[in-house]
Amino acid sequence: MPNSEGNRVSAFNELLKNEDLHKEFAFLREKPKGKAWLGHLGFRIFGFLLFNLWCPIRTLGRNNLPDAPYILCSNHSSHMDSAALMYAGGLGFNQFGMVAAKDYFFENKKRKNSLPLLMNLIPADRKSNRQTIARLMAACREFLQPGKRAIIIYPEGTRSLNGKIATFKKGPAMIATELNIPIVPAFIDGTYSSLPKSGSFPKPKRITVRFGQAIHPEQLAKNIKISRLIYSEVTNELSKRINSLQEEHNGN
Repeated sequence: MPNSEGNRVSAFNELLKNEDLHKEFAFLREKPKGKAWLGHLGFRIFGFLLFNLWCPIRTLGRNNLPDAPYILCSNHSSHMDSAALMYAGGLGFNQFGMVAAKDYFFENKKRKNSLPLLMNLIPADRKSNRQTIARLMAACREFLQPGKRAIIIYPEGTRSLNGKIATFKKGPAMIATELNIPIVPAFIDGTYSSLPKSGSFPKPKRITVRFGQAIHPEQLAKNIKISRLIYSEVTNELSKRINSLQEEHNGN
């Protein structure tokens, strides 16, 4: 590894080691209680009713889910996607955290006062640098610390406007590699038809969630010495597997 590259990776690892969870996000370490507990209960009831009565959900490949902790990545075209993944994953709504745009969910007063606690939202800066990435990884690390938890991250970075899968960003690969946890690829169908980005209330549609085999970054990294190349390799493999799940779905 060239010295300059090695120095950058070492500096980044040092940032991650020294980064701690900010006080305002301390709820990510804790089990929900009080209003948060009631909110989680309401969310679970809402999810059960939504995916059993209004938008019946079909889950395929759940046996591909490893023991937690892991990162769950899928295509993203609807606000329903997270609830669908949580319901299909079977861990329980309390056990999932979601990486969410800091400016959209945490800097808006109405959303900030309810959604982060309700959905275990982990803040991410859209304009990232080594410091903000290290802060995000530390928050993910702290959320996973209690055990038997998983994190949902959308590698496209935002919801699709047309239902098509966009180019993937490297964030999930970086987090999985540095925290040494697997990534599970998933494909969701039906949520875009039910609640696209321009929609305001879900239409009754059938939802399908397919889980693929987990990607273990350390296995892909065996013959790769430069971290940024590992991130690219994991991202490419994730994209390939999610697109393969889409093709499998469209063939049925």
